[in-house]
Amino acid sequence: MKNNFKILIIVVLVSICYPFICSAQKLEEYEIRLLARPTADSIMLRWAPLDFAMWQLGNKHGYKLTRTLMIREGEYIETMNEELLTAEPLKPKPLNQWEELVDTDDYAGVVAQAIYGDDFEVSSDNSKPEMMSIVNRAREQENRFGFALFAADQSLKVAEYSGLYFCDKNVKKGDKYLYRLMLAETPKGVKVDTAFYFTGSDEYMPLPAPTNVKAEPGDKEVTITWDNQSQEEFYGSYWIEKSINGGASFEKAHELPLVNTTPEGYDESKFGLFIDSLANNKQTYQYRVIGISLFGELSPPSKVVELKGKNRITSIPRLKLEKISEESEVKIDWEFTNDKNELVEGFKIFRSKKYAEGFELLKDSIPVMQRSFTDKQPLLTGYYRIQAYNSDGGGPYCIPKMKQLIDSIPPSIPLGLKAVVDTTGRVKLTWTKNTDADIFGYRVYRGNSRHEEFSQLTNKAIKQAFFYDHIALKTLTKKVFYKIVAVDQRQNQSGFSEIFEMERPDIVPPASPFIKKIISEDNGLDIKWIRSSSDDVDKQLLYRNIKGKKDWSLIKNISADSTHFFDQTVEPDMTYRYLLLAVDKAGNESKPTTPVAGKFNGRNRDNLWILPKVKRRNKTKETLLQWETPNFKVNRYMIYYKNKDGLWRLLDGVAPNNHEYVTKVAGTEFKIFCKGGIL
Repeated sequence: MKNNFKILIIVVLVSICYPFICSAQKLEEYEIRLLARPTADSIMLRWAPLDFAMWQLGNKHGYKLTRTLMIREGEYIETMNEELLTAEPLKPKPLNQWEELVDTDDYAGVVAQAIYGDDFEVSSDNSKPEMMSIVNRAREQENRFGFALFAADQSLKVAEYSGLYFCDKNVKKGDKYLYRLMLAETPKGVKVDTAFYFTGSDEYMPLPAPTNVKAEPGDKEVTITWDNQSQEEFYGSYWIEKSINGGASFEKAHELPLVNTTPEGYDESKFGLFIDSLANNKQTYQYRVIGISLFGELSPPSKVVELKGKNRITSIPRLKLEKISEESEVKIDWEFTNDKNELVEGFKIFRSKKYAEGFELLKDSIPVMQRSFTDKQPLLTGYYRIQAYNSDGGGPYCIPKMKQLIDSIPPSIPLGLKAVVDTTGRVKLTWTKNTDADIFGYRVYRGNSRHEEFSQLTNKAIKQAFFYDHIALKTLTKKVFYKIVAVDQRQNQSGFSEIFEMERPDIVPPASPFIKKIISEDNGLDIKWIRSSSDDVDKQLLYRNIKGKKDWSLIKNISADSTHFFDQTVEPDMTYRYLLLAVDKAGNESKPTTPVAGKFNGRNRDNLWILPKVKRRNKTKETLLQWETPNFKVNRYMIYYKNKDGLWRLLDGVAPNNHEYVTKVAGTEFKIFCKGGIL
């Protein structure tokens, strides 16, 4: 067979990637897939067996193809007749007819060798002849089948010679057909699939141009990519065309069509890929992509992408630093050999406070012959790096080098220290962040007195301008004191901030007062007590109830320094109970005193009390009280009313020359006590 050497080259190239295609096609034994491509005046049909066994049966017995007219001019045919399109079974042509095609089509040699060759370049291992014979046999079958289908996909003529293609030219516009493909002869005991396809020439659609074509230039090379996934139903391979005359004409950039394959176990690639070399980086090149369908049709060209190669720099400058003056300037020197004679237009110097990040451009466009630069305003601790560059980009950076300057100046004293504390003892301290360029952090101190030694709360300097502390609340010391210092990169420490004084939250209730005695006087009960021993008492609360009842009423909010109270709102022969508690400035209440009872004896004479006449004024919602002058001297009239809870409350007091009183208090009952009355 001719061109064996060329065939072997194709086989080796294809064998790298095509076994993955073969494995992807293994679905079920004896299965056939049919594909149709309508054109304006014909319908092309392609098919493929999906395994080696079916391929062998097709090669031996051939295929027959039928057509059934189902729709004519938009109407379904009532009586449908199936007609045979293949007078003779379609099978691979005899070997002698392949000779001429092999001379013009490299893929023809691959298929001819796969169908008629004695072997298919499968090596053997004589050390284990029986086992390797089985392995080699299986491998040979897989190679024959896979390469044969691959070659047929790349050449429509090869597909026709392989018995895998038919063109139906006897079609009419408006008609639709059902095509049926099957083995021309089915061996006994073998179940073979039948493939169907329904279409018509009206379904013709022009092929789309490849999309999303991009070019990434490199140094005397370019990487062309395009959208492969969205158009895989149209194209099985591609041509990449190249122009060096501004797009006036294009030539193929490679000898064989490009087939993008993905190894088994990997996600399908979304993009096609082609890498081409460029003669130089000064020339402008144009590229475009053309798709090749499974029927050998060429797509319209894609949009043209234009580019030049980039002059890449791989040489790295060598950097050294030194302090050169009392003003703390830093001199930067470097060496650059450029042994590869790369195109370099100049240098750039970068600076950062950190070794691996935060670099900013310090000096741009340094002439290519210059090898020194002075940083006149250096950082206290600065990292420097340099790179060579040209109009196409920059080269690699050199390894960063550090320069530290001597610093004995402390940072400024922190300002604005303040603190807030909650009832759990959690303290948040905040202050104004220092503006010093070399600030490193802060240290926080705490004390129980302004004049004692403060304790450091931070075992290392903190970066942020706030700090959380927790203090004890049940302690004899009522206040806590804070101060802070700032620290720079050289661990120089500022002076202390102003001390912030803060009171601890008071959660300790005051000590209880003690009721000593209750004395019955002519006009009421005099309650005497010993004050709470706590020094932060803000007020005292006196409660009363009538003996035998459960409810207690607050009768007086008393100042912190009072030690007695005269209760004039009592009735004769009634026993009252009193209790007292202290409240501090934080609102904490002491435990109530033990209730102490007292009986008001008073004057057992009814004429000390007067029942007034009561007149209601509905329009003004007022009540008029009127009474007669008693037959004894009165110093003052004390007016009482009974509230909705049934308790008597003092309403007001009036002079002894008054004999009526107007009120808006909606009391249910009223009575008047004659204070200071004498018989």
